[in-house]
Amino acid sequence: MKKNRFLYALLLSLLFTACDKEEDLTPSGLGRDWFVIMDSEDPVDKAIYQFYVETGIPVFYNDTIGEETRVDNWGNAYTHYEVLQFSSSSLGGMATGVPFMSWEFCPKEDVVDGLQFLREEIVPVLPESIKIRSLLLLKSMTPYYGRGVSDEAFKGLNTVLVSHVPELKDMSDAERLNMKGAVMNALLATPVAAHTEELASFYQTTRGCYTENLYGCYGWYFYNRYNFSDPRMVGFLKDPDPSDGSNMPTETEDVGMYIKAMFIYTPKEFEALYGAFDAVMTKYRIMVSVLKEIGIKID
Repeated sequence: MKKNRFLYALLLSLLFTACDKEEDLTPSGLGRDWFVIMDSEDPVDKAIYQFYVETGIPVFYNDTIGEETRVDNWGNAYTHYEVLQFSSSSLGGMATGVPFMSWEFCPKEDVVDGLQFLREEIVPVLPESIKIRSLLLLKSMTPYYGRGVSDEAFKGLNTVLVSHVPELKDMSDAERLNMKGAVMNALLATPVAAHTEELASFYQTTRGCYTENLYGCYGWYFYNRYNFSDPRMVGFLKDPDPSDGSNMPTETEDVGMYIKAMFIYTPKEFEALYGAFDAVMTKYRIMVSVLKEIGIKID
C-alpha cells in the first residue's frame, strides 16, 4: 500500500512539473498561415494588401515571407524563416529541384507596376477554379542551360515566379502579350496536366507523323535524317531553321507553347499563321477544348 501511495505521489509531482514547464514555452507557430497578407502603412505593402483583398492572391517580392522565434524539443529557442519553394512538378510528373542558376528579386519601386500588370492582364482571364497559392515578383531569373525552362514565368511548389517586372512599364503591346502568355502557361500547367486523355491525343498527333519519337529529338536529325523541312508539319509551334542545332520541343515544352499561344493570338490570328498545317490545327483544337473545360474563355 505504501509503495502504491509513493508511486501515485511521484506521478502527480511529475505531472505538475511538466505543466509548469509547458507554461514557460512559447507557441510553436506551426499552424500559422504565412500566405495571409496583413495591412501596412508602407505604400508598396499596402498596395499588395489591397490587391490581396481584391483577388485573394498573395504577392511577394522576396522569397523569405516571414520569420518567428520557435522552441525545439529540448527547450532551445531558434529563428524559423518561412521561404517560398521553387521546386516544381511539370505536367503532373515527379517533383524536380530548383531549375535556376540565379534570380534577382523585383526592386520595391517596381512592385506596383507588377500588380497593375497582374490586375489588367492576368486576373480578368482567370476562372474561379484556378486557385493561386502565391506569386513572387522578380527582376530576372536564369535557368540552367538545357532545362527548357522559361525565364519569364515558372510554376514552383507553392508560388508562381513572374520575372522581368521592372521592364513591364516599357514593354510594347506585343511584349506584354508574350509575358501574359508566359504567366498564364505557368498558372495553367497543373490543371491542364489533369486532362490526361486529351493530352494523349495531343501528343499522338505529333508522334503519328513519324516512326521515331520526334519529341526532344536533335534538330539535325529532324531536318537531315528524318527529312522534315518544317517543324510545323508535325505540330510544333517552331519556325523552320535547318541550321538550328537545338532539340525539338519536349512534351512539356510543346504543351506550354500552345497554352502561351492561346493568350498571344486570337483564334483568327492563330489560324492565319498556322492554318496550312493540319497537325498544328488539330493540336490547337484539342488545347482549346481543354482550356474551355478549365473555364478559360477563348475569344
